[in-house]
Amino acid sequence: MNPYRLFQALGFAALLGASLLPLSAQEPAENAIETLQERLEKGEVSLRYDENGHGYLRSVLKALDIPEDSQVLPFSKSSFQAELISPQHPRAVYFNADVSVAAVHGDMLEIIANNKAGGLSFYTLAKPRFDTPRFERRLGLCVECHARVGHRTVGWIVADITTASDGLPQMSDPAQPFSFTDDTVPFEKRWGGWYVTGATGQMRHRGNVTSRAEAPYDLPPTAGLNVADLSGHFEAGQVLQPGSDVVALLTLEHQTGFTNRAFALNVSFAEEDAQRLADYMTFKDEVKLPSPVKGSSSFAERFAASGPRDAQGRSLRDFDLKTRLFRHPLSYMLYSAAFDALRPSNKALVYRKLYGILRQTAEGRAAIAIAAATKPDIPADWKTP
Repeated sequence: MNPYRLFQALGFAALLGASLLPLSAQEPAENAIETLQERLEKGEVSLRYDENGHGYLRSVLKALDIPEDSQVLPFSKSSFQAELISPQHPRAVYFNADVSVAAVHGDMLEIIANNKAGGLSFYTLAKPRFDTPRFERRLGLCVECHARVGHRTVGWIVADITTASDGLPQMSDPAQPFSFTDDTVPFEKRWGGWYVTGATGQMRHRGNVTSRAEAPYDLPPTAGLNVADLSGHFEAGQVLQPGSDVVALLTLEHQTGFTNRAFALNVSFAEEDAQRLADYMTFKDEVKLPSPVKGSSSFAERFAASGPRDAQGRSLRDFDLKTRLFRHPLSYMLYSAAFDALRPSNKALVYRKLYGILRQTAEGRAAIAIAAATKPDIPADWKTP
């Protein structure tokens, strides 16, 4: 079978026929998209339409408080808009802790939103101009792939995909069409099918390159390293930012791994899943940076500045970027809707496990102090010196 057709069989083509209904016709899924839709219908907010192929993209990002500098660019045909995507026409992904918006220039927006009650919902926003834009919730759409994350529930995805020059995924093993990545995966196995810009030093990864006809399942090992900009790869006007910032991609990967572990715990109630989440939030198995990295945009500075800080000016959003991603050994996803949506017993268990891990080191105790000063509903024992 043609690899692209197989990829479609795993979900994309079949899912195009899945049901979709306007938000008002569905069971409520309280999240940022539903809130925005309600405000649109009440006339409290409006969305501007750009006649340059971006449509409502910029306005939607602003309304959802998603910064443009979070842009990362996958170029593999790995979305239900697969036929539009290629290295010459990448898909742009923008995100904050609880929402991601993906755009293919000239076409609809695809959106994932974490629900305040747990789990996530998928949406699209059609490309035409409307008097009142309407986000459509996709019932069943995207589940075929997003349910493959291996954590007992539908989740977010960052995947490594060997990609040909036209964007087609190349599958040596149809049973494993792509590999999910987070901050526990070696860099040598990350970012196939993605653009990656910035100074990555000695890091070896699979971004920025495509396979060749004589070796369809392999990517050139060094040709895509330390790419400063993407001039000549595609027309600049297709995306909002000039690059695909490595620090943004590292951050998206981290929160993807967190969110999927949090969703798994809420489904399983298993102590081992609580331990797995606590270990991930304290970066137990994080793959260390082989050398310092620097992004290609304002993402790192803006992201760090947006976090809550304690009296000493410290934030869980502070980056390290020398030997590890973050300075403090506790994930900023502590503040996310996905964390707040943990069932009370699960959340209490995770808090106990986090505290037990962090209090063992000076760095961990500093992270406890930051969290105690910035997380309103944190357990009382975290506030004890």
